[in-house]
Amino acid sequence: MAVTMPRALTLITLAASVGPLAAAGQQPSVPDTRPWYASVSHWAKWPALAGAIGLTAAAILKKDDADQVYDGLLSLCRADSATCIQDPTGVYLDPGAEALYRETLRLDAQARRWMVGGQAVLALTGGMFLIDLVTGRQKPKNIPYTPLEFFGGGERVGLRWRF
Repeated sequence: MAVTMPRALTLITLAASVGPLAAAGQQPSVPDTRPWYASVSHWAKWPALAGAIGLTAAAILKKDDADQVYDGLLSLCRADSATCIQDPTGVYLDPGAEALYRETLRLDAQARRWMVGGQAVLALTGGMFLIDLVTGRQKPKNIPYTPLEFFGGGERVGLRWRF
């Protein structure tokens, strides 16, 4: 499965635009007073998470491809050790072995770029989840989830520590 970077970015952009388009037809009963980035993060967090998973999966596949090419180089060296002789700079004297080594390096570099992209999108997704948590309409009672809780009502005022 060969996924190029422009094709993957196109798919991620398309997936990120589906949620807001689907929601555009619905009229909210209460006007949204949240900042614009809160509305965007509410709809874009799931496609962004899918994009992060997709980029990470692409990185894993590229790394597997690099491992297979390197295994081919090792098999070539085991079959005939003369093909794996290197000059003082580390370049293989046999052009076939050198080509396999260069291909391994190229695929490893691609896998690294896909993984860095996946991690960056994952960090962005985490930020969107936090924005949605903080600015959402249905906030949890105890943000940021500390066990310390203040309460008051009627004749009682107090502090509670939950474990």
